This record gives sequence, C-alpha cells and structure tokens, in this order.
Amino acid sequence: MKSISILKKLIIFYYYFAIFGILVLTIGFPIVFNLKKNKAESLVLNFMDMNIDVVDMNLTPFIIIILIGVIIIFQLLRGIYYFKKSLNDLANGNYFSELVVNNFKKTGKCFLIFGFGQWIYRIIIQIVVLEDLKLGINNTLFLATILGLFFLFLSDAFAKAKETKQENDLTI
Repeated sequence: MKSISILKKLIIFYYYFAIFGILVLTIGFPIVFNLKKNKAESLVLNFMDMNIDVVDMNLTPFIIIILIGVIIIFQLLRGIYYFKKSLNDLANGNYFSELVVNNFKKTGKCFLIFGFGQWIYRIIIQIVVLEDLKLGINNTLFLATILGLFFLFLSDAFAKAKETKQENDLTI
C-alpha cells in the first residue's frame, strides 16, 4: 500500500503544479506578449511543441490560440482530477466502489478527448498560423489514447469485479 501513497502524492503534486502552469499560461503569456511585442524582431511562442512566431500577430488571435490550447489542456487536468479523487477510495481498499468505476471511465474519456483535441489543434495551427503542415508521429496522441483506453478498460474490469464480488457476498 506504500506505492498507492507515493502515487497519490505524485498525482496531487502534478495536479497543482499543472494548475499553476495553466494560470501562468493564460495570464502571463498575454502580458509578456504585450510587453515584448513592440521591442522584439522575433517573438517565438513554444506551445504544445510548436514554435509559433507571434511578432506580427495581434493580441486577439494570440489570446484565442492560448485559450483554445488551455481548453484542450483542461481535459488532461480534468482526467487527472478524476483519477486523484479515485485514489482516496483505492488507498482505503475500496477497489470496486462506484466512485472508482465512474471516475476511471471519466478519466479515460478526458484523456481521449485531450489526445485527439491536441492532435486536431496542432494540425489547425500548422495550417492556419504556420502555413506549413508537417505530419509526423505525435507521442502525445498515442500516449493519451493508450492511457484513455487503459482507464476505460480498468473501469469495465472494476465494474465486472464489483458485480462478481456482490454475487459472491450474496452466496455466503
């Protein structure tokens, strides 16, 4: 059970660190953009593994790019939040509770939405803003899809195990 305690602490740390990162992204980037825009020959935003030169961009499209990215990243945070909520029941030994089953399903869906949302977002940004489409292997898409499907599988497995446990409890 020590491993679940370590996992719980790491997830809580990552969750709050990511919330701080999103706040810096949504508040800090537009401020830095406004301050440095007139002083720089080139102002490159490295966001979601894309280098976007934003020196010729107005503030409104810049904020739209950031906000849509934050909405997509929010899905990842939401999935981590549901997983974090499940860890309390798992740490207490309630492996087959309805909360764990539902939260694992929600976590899986959030990770899938994040993976495909980020992939679509990157393609649109590359076409519209960068005017250069580069197709390649996107590790975030694969990892988020694998994690999403894994959590959906765990949800189904825990739901079936819960039914089996309830049937076994009735026969005793």
